[in-house]
Amino acid sequence: MERVIDGPSVRTLAARAAGAGGVPKLSFTLEVTSERYFRLGATVKSAHNGGMDPISPLEQALHAARALVLADLVAGRVAEADVVSLVEESVVQRRWWVEQWPEGAQYVAGLVAQDVQDALLERYGRWPLCPVCGTGDPHALEVQPELGPDPHWVCSEAGVKVAALGSLGDALGGAAPS
Repeated sequence: MERVIDGPSVRTLAARAAGAGGVPKLSFTLEVTSERYFRLGATVKSAHNGGMDPISPLEQALHAARALVLADLVAGRVAEADVVSLVEESVVQRRWWVEQWPEGAQYVAGLVAQDVQDALLERYGRWPLCPVCGTGDPHALEVQPELGPDPHWVCSEAGVKVAALGSLGDALGGAAPS
């Protein structure tokens, strides 16, 4: 008997690895990725490169951007399969952009976060909601700088930096999932 799994019932690895109390945990793979694979010129053996080839700075930037945005999606408990697909779509589009302008690699993480934020707004609503402002209408955080290195989530209404991209878990009331 063939089992059909529809989009909403599919969970990402991080969502399936939720611990007690529904707190998602990032997989060991994410830790290994951030520690081993993103160092400039790191040599890795993987299915996609077929051997021990250095990862290009372009690929490092794209993988780092993916990991940072996914960490924030997991922290906000919205890392469903369809949302993760939005990250992948953005990474594909930004790969072309960085190939055209290699100096822009340092900006790609913030751009992927903005792409995902825009796509979520169109499909589901604002994300991530500001954890700083307790009164007034709910509003989303913004990525700043819009085109620059070291992107952060910022509450433009309160004028405060809330968290670095990839560290939203700290601002949402606990340590980032591990």
